[in-house]
Amino acid sequence: MSADPPAGPAPPPAPAQPTEPTQPAQPAQPTRPADPTQLVDLDALAGNSVRLRALNEGDLPQLCAWWADPRITPYQVVGPPHPRPASVLAEWFRTRGANDGMDCGFCIVTKDSGELVGQAALFGIAPKDRCATLGIFLGPEHQGRGYGSDAVRTLVRYGFAQLNLHRVELGVFGFNAHAIATYRKVGFVEEGRRRQAIYRSGAWHDEVRMSILRSEWDASSIP
Repeated sequence: MSADPPAGPAPPPAPAQPTEPTQPAQPAQPTRPADPTQLVDLDALAGNSVRLRALNEGDLPQLCAWWADPRITPYQVVGPPHPRPASVLAEWFRTRGANDGMDCGFCIVTKDSGELVGQAALFGIAPKDRCATLGIFLGPEHQGRGYGSDAVRTLVRYGFAQLNLHRVELGVFGFNAHAIATYRKVGFVEEGRRRQAIYRSGAWHDEVRMSILRSEWDASSIP
């Protein structure tokens, strides 16, 4: 076996590479203050087609007439649908629309003309649990035009964004299929039923319990 050849002389070291000149540090750019009008909803009670506003005395005759309408009463009253004096109904609407605490009630009006179309409220608000019950009704002649779903969306958004609620719940009679579909469209989830809890027109009906959580609202694409 032959021996390895002797090693030659070591190669000369590579020439040093020139270094890039160090750039001076750039001064921090001042942060522009956010525009307050972009952080606060300045029209929190406006929907796409309706607006929620405070109750006026001039609204009471129409609201009382709608509530006494046999096309409305069976869907709103849990107990017997007895006719009630207009004076009693008017005082109930005044109390519901006083808005002197956490509970709040609003008239629903169209955005384009300001015509009164119904009433909606968040009531029974529990500050500790941040939970409220939603109630709404529309005059019969204003139903089927999308006002109800828009008003529910607007009121739920108000409850979460302005009242810091965690949960909005409601009860609806099982025979009110149109209302149930509207609530589902807005994002409410059926939690359960009080089976045959409502007696109406000679038959027993379920009461459907539905709710929506703040996290569900935030994760949805509902405006």
